Amino acid sequence: MTSRLRAVGVVLLLLTACSVPPKEAQKPVAAIAQVHTETAPELMDGADGETLAGGCFGCHGFEGRSFGPATPSIAGLSENYFIEVMEAYRRGDRFSTVMGRILPGYTPEEVRRMAGYFSSREYRPIKQGTDWRLVERGEKLHRRYCEKCHGEAGSDPQDDAGRLAGQWKPYLVGVNRAERGMSRRFTSMMRIQGVESLEALVNYYARQR
Repeated sequence: MTSRLRAVGVVLLLLTACSVPPKEAQKPVAAIAQVHTETAPELMDGADGETLAGGCFGCHGFEGRSFGPATPSIAGLSENYFIEVMEAYRRGDRFSTVMGRILPGYTPEEVRRMAGYFSSREYRPIKQGTDWRLVERGEKLHRRYCEKCHGEAGSDPQDDAGRLAGQWKPYLVGVNRAERGMSRRFTSMMRIQGVESLEALVNYYARQR
């Protein structure tokens, strides 16, 4: 008796499944996919700065404190500087490997919200080794070529020129080589002082707190 009931149950189950037309069965899945596709660009509408900034943590670290030498810490940057740099990436005026492709996905208002969030986060200089001999030379070079824009040994966020103090050395080397043509003073330093001057500056900034 039990075996017969089980058999009848299986048959009814199969008949029920087969009675649903293939197109009808696909409608719920298709509808979900359509809703996701149509609303994806609007999902972040109205999101606050913290929510938007979460998309940056994968590369720039939690709350913008970098954990890898290829990317800078962006916690504690001034709002003006953050917005200026992001818009430069959007226009293609600033060299980038990734940021230029990311920025079109954010509106200027969303960038402004992220700027407010990151400017409120605590900046923590990265602990890394430095060569004291290069640090001494780097300090002299900073005072001669860089101090006008990068005050307080590159640690003042309010100078709206980016934060150099305590950043990863490999990042500082890479970004300065990529953008060397953007600053006449930096280009002049490299020409007069030699390529070693960059290593000296990088060691100096890495030592600052």
